[in-house]
Amino acid sequence: MPIHREFPNVMTETNSKTAFVTGGNGITGSAIVEYLVNNTKAEEWQRIITTSRSPFKNAVSDPRIEFIALDFTNPPEVLIEKMRDVCNDVTHTYFSSYVHRDDFQELNIANCALFENFLNALTAVAPNLASVTLQTGGKHYGVHLSPVPSPAREEEPRRAATVDNFYYPQEDFLIAKQRGQNWSWNVVRPEAIIGTTMKPNGMNSALTYALYILTCKDSGEEPKMPTNQIYWNGYDDCSYAPLIADLTLFVSTNSGCANQAFNVTNGDYFCWRYMWPRLTAYFGIQTSSEHDFQQTSIKIGDPHLEIALKEWATNEKRKVWDRLCDDMKCPEAKGTWDAGTWQYQDWVFGRTWSATLSMSKARRYGYKGYVDSFEAFVETFEKMKKLKQIPS
Repeated sequence: MPIHREFPNVMTETNSKTAFVTGGNGITGSAIVEYLVNNTKAEEWQRIITTSRSPFKNAVSDPRIEFIALDFTNPPEVLIEKMRDVCNDVTHTYFSSYVHRDDFQELNIANCALFENFLNALTAVAPNLASVTLQTGGKHYGVHLSPVPSPAREEEPRRAATVDNFYYPQEDFLIAKQRGQNWSWNVVRPEAIIGTTMKPNGMNSALTYALYILTCKDSGEEPKMPTNQIYWNGYDDCSYAPLIADLTLFVSTNSGCANQAFNVTNGDYFCWRYMWPRLTAYFGIQTSSEHDFQQTSIKIGDPHLEIALKEWATNEKRKVWDRLCDDMKCPEAKGTWDAGTWQYQDWVFGRTWSATLSMSKARRYGYKGYVDSFEAFVETFEKMKKLKQIPS
């Protein structure tokens, strides 16, 4: 399906550059690598270095791509020894690495250390460093906790720090580290990232939607959106990984955008009561925009679910999925079930408030990128089919 885009691909810097992309197997990291391969030439970007803790797999190939296995939980002195020769000419770096911990306090500590180890090592080995871009997200505005001014804008004051939000200390460390240096920083804040990677990635709501809808369809169950009346009737947005890559490259290579934070979403807003039936229709099952909720007197700000995916995704449902994959001659997709983020999606759909991000600042700085969100979902599902992550 052709997608209407305005991806500007505008880069004002002309000197040959070297990119260093962390999280190369993740949704954003792989999208940045793919963007550089498909939209730049060797005269612009001479090397594309990428890293992850696991072996690198990507949908594109290019002689400029170089992989180095790094674990940023290691201290800087260990990383420096591994990075010194490879990263000596790095000019632009893009950080989207993440480490998961079930305990919120441990999660915060681990991801702060992850970024600090990375940046301390990088600045020690890259004398020609020009730009460092950190990806955070909508959690910066507290969208995960309670209603916030919507659409949230970059200039709004921070909310009180919480134990599960490592974005503030990461951003503070970046800004403090840059003071007095020749390089500049950017922070990019997407919301509800969708996209594809070579192996099923759990940090991707689109994958969970596909698992849920297809399993319901095969078992004769109506795939009602597992949410509440307020969220169903409210408005939302999301961020398509190729567009995140496009904005990331735009702001990091335009001097007028230096030392600034930017939201990045597809550029449209949608109402779930109309989006959900379109998603189920794509998978061949008709659902209605009219949804009779059992609980209609919900207080805004009090999370509520009528269907909890964590409880829905039983071993019996897993058996349905496995049988479906066999019936559709796509046994490779059986393992995709393990990437379903049931609990995370319950948290998202359980909100009783809308939380969107403003793209006005990016527009003021000259960015024109846009993707229709439904078409982004469709393209994502189509790519998942080609990768045999879901049956076709």
